[in-house]
Amino acid sequence: MHPSRVQRLVFHGSSATLAFMCALMVGACGAVTCPEPLSDVDGTCQELGPVVTDQPDASVEPDARLEPDASVAPEPPIERCDGADNDGDTEVDEDWPELGEPCGEGVGECVEGAYMCSEDGTGVVCEGAVGPSDEVCDGKDNDCDGTPDNGPKETCDNKDNDCDGLIDEGALSVKQESFADHASVAAVDGGFLVTRIVSDRLRVETYDTQANRTGLYDDMGSPAETKFLGSDSSGQRVLAALGQYSFHVVEVHVDSDLAPIIIDTQELHADWRQGETLGVYDPPYHPRVLAAPSRFVGYRDLITFALNPFTGGDLAGLAQEPTVAMEIPLYAAFDADGLYVMWEQGDKVRGALLQNDGNLLLETDIARGDTPGIDIRPGGPGVLYVQDGKLRLSELGGLTLLCMDRGFCNETILERNPTGPMALAYDEGSDTWFVVAGTELAVVARGGLGAIVKQAEVLDSLSNSPNRVDVVVSDGTAAIMQAAKHGKSALTFMGCF
Repeated sequence: MHPSRVQRLVFHGSSATLAFMCALMVGACGAVTCPEPLSDVDGTCQELGPVVTDQPDASVEPDARLEPDASVAPEPPIERCDGADNDGDTEVDEDWPELGEPCGEGVGECVEGAYMCSEDGTGVVCEGAVGPSDEVCDGKDNDCDGTPDNGPKETCDNKDNDCDGLIDEGALSVKQESFADHASVAAVDGGFLVTRIVSDRLRVETYDTQANRTGLYDDMGSPAETKFLGSDSSGQRVLAALGQYSFHVVEVHVDSDLAPIIIDTQELHADWRQGETLGVYDPPYHPRVLAAPSRFVGYRDLITFALNPFTGGDLAGLAQEPTVAMEIPLYAAFDADGLYVMWEQGDKVRGALLQNDGNLLLETDIARGDTPGIDIRPGGPGVLYVQDGKLRLSELGGLTLLCMDRGFCNETILERNPTGPMALAYDEGSDTWFVVAGTELAVVARGGLGAIVKQAEVLDSLSNSPNRVDVVVSDGTAAIMQAAKHGKSALTFMGCF
């Protein structure tokens, strides 16, 4: 063959021709090794693509997302509260017609706001409004009910919750217990000391201001003659007096843990001895023991009013002959506290400062009435008495023994004539008087127009009427002791417990 003819065949020939020529020339080309991703196709390296056919593979499920279901209608757009026409009806936020309208209250301290779209666009919220708050005593209508300072119900917390100017009115609770024999109560810091007869022993034991017994006590042998028992305190020092025909005074100290310790006892001078039928040891004529200043005062017989002063750290002065106070009339109902003594004289209550030498200072008429009872408050004494069949209370100046300016003066506490002995005690923290008249207890506060009885109780724990009562206050809690003539006693606590 002519060489040029061979060349034309090679240049213009097909793959088959080339394969034939290869076979002619070398006999066989053999297997061809192709690099990835090429494949050997009839001895040549070619890249193979996916096989595409006109028929779908029946084994493959069609993609439902690519094939919409014509039987389900598309959901319409939802209107949102966002200032746009989301549902395409040419109206904006039409589902919330209150948008822009006022909300809240415009009463008292409350301020109106306006309805605005919420952040998530699902509704409206009230923005800019100031709502009601708990009522406080500030002259404002905090709870927005139209009335300033009409607080919530009063609770026992030493606060004026209902903003009526009174503290704990009607909310004080009561605890009571009874004793089989004579008892008396005195206030100490953080609690009370109860002195009582237990069989043939004199026992002193303490209570906290929640009316709980501390379990701390001391006792000693009791004199056989016991017709009355009274006590008084100054700080943590308590003096208890007891007797019938003769009298003794017992000194007790109470420590900061309310543990009582009997320190000393002293029998009084023989001039204080009573005859069996004199009866001056019966209330309201029985003696009083006073802790500050230390004194024993009363009628040493039916005629003579006397006192025995003694020093704060020594009971020896009780054994001395008593000093006579000649200006106080015979056998008169009286009461004493600190330096003050008040007594019934004719149709009047008179009062004075009783000096250690028996002389009276600033003696004056206190009020028209009888049966006085007194207690000391800052500024002077308060005096309780009966006038025209009513129980009345006055607050006196310490140096004048006249009604104090802006204080109680002849204020009526009970409209009826009380029966039985009387006593009163003042609580400075709440500016409150606790008044006891026989079986009745009145808690008296200061109102805009005078005295207000903010709580009243009937003290009926005794089967018989009391012939002696004590009332004292410690940290806002009052303790009342009632003693019957034949020995039984009842202790009542009133406070926040």
